[in-house]
Amino acid sequence: MNAKEFLNRLYYPQPGDNVRRKTYPLHDTQTITAGTMEYFFFETALGNQFLRNKRFPLAGTEIFTITAISAFLATEINTVAEIDNLNELLQQAYLEIWNNSRRVGKYPLLDFLNYQFGPSWTATATATQPLIGGNLNTDGFLGRKLSMPIVFNANSSFKFKIQMTTQSATDFDGIPLKFYLHGIQTDKLYNFDWDNLKDNLFQEVPQTFYETRAITTGNETTYVLFQEGVANNLQSQFFPLSDIDTFQVEAMEFFINQPDTPISPDTIYNSRIANVLKIRIDEVDYWDTVLGNNMLSMNAGFEVALTTTPDTTVTELLHVRKQLILPVPLGLPANGKVKVELIQPAGSLGITGEFTLALRGTATRRVA
Repeated sequence: MNAKEFLNRLYYPQPGDNVRRKTYPLHDTQTITAGTMEYFFFETALGNQFLRNKRFPLAGTEIFTITAISAFLATEINTVAEIDNLNELLQQAYLEIWNNSRRVGKYPLLDFLNYQFGPSWTATATATQPLIGGNLNTDGFLGRKLSMPIVFNANSSFKFKIQMTTQSATDFDGIPLKFYLHGIQTDKLYNFDWDNLKDNLFQEVPQTFYETRAITTGNETTYVLFQEGVANNLQSQFFPLSDIDTFQVEAMEFFINQPDTPISPDTIYNSRIANVLKIRIDEVDYWDTVLGNNMLSMNAGFEVALTTTPDTTVTELLHVRKQLILPVPLGLPANGKVKVELIQPAGSLGITGEFTLALRGTATRRVA
């Protein structure tokens, strides 16, 4: 065996190997259209390689393991109105992933949407300072990293659907929305049957339990979250869990937006640091502390008119994305009595805005 043959043993299949594995991100693009609230990905025929590189179902020789998801909104956000539009998309639109008629995930766009944003200066012309934002992970990845992979076997039925409000579809009419599946593709070198649920009593799936709530008052108020009866686009789960489901909270984010009539963003942020989040399970306190600034996220803007020659309007923007990784995951038991409360003090801002609490982690459920 010469040097080339020896080195290339690492890069070519050898006798006895039955699969070839490769990092292989998948992408698809749909254009947002006014009047269309549902967008399905990886269903359009291939053709334009710049728009998509995969159409499901997979070929009989392929298995794809999703380890992370992300998306990109191809427009710049730099006015107060556009910031408000973006926040509605982040907090009220969601992605559903279905595999073989089982829903394996429901995620707010807050989890994985990346976007361009930045302050602007307008006088005789408009100047901007664009930046890229999104759900920032500790390794610098922008998007939703999955605590457990989602596996699509050859010929699996599937559905990737983003559902948005009528207002969001109107606000972003004509804007491309690019969607990415990050993961590993496995090519079968010879045919074999594989089923990741076969003979398993339980299935682990990555989930985000989230709820978006309107801020109706600045008085001291207790918001009791994750109760039944909330609109489908504002909540992914209510408690108690069923007899065959548990959930492990591994990270938390509290996101707040700007009110209908914008005010200085720093005043909103400072007033929310002292909010208290309480989580009680079967009458035992598991979390009872202020938000602080380690899980407090915000995207808000405010226009300021400067007296200059010519007069200049500046869009002041406060954008911060943080999530708190729990050193000890918080387990929510099957049919356990779970109570989640957000308590704001008197003088809280900003009224007519919304907040979203996102609990990210892993659900374990009985395989039916």
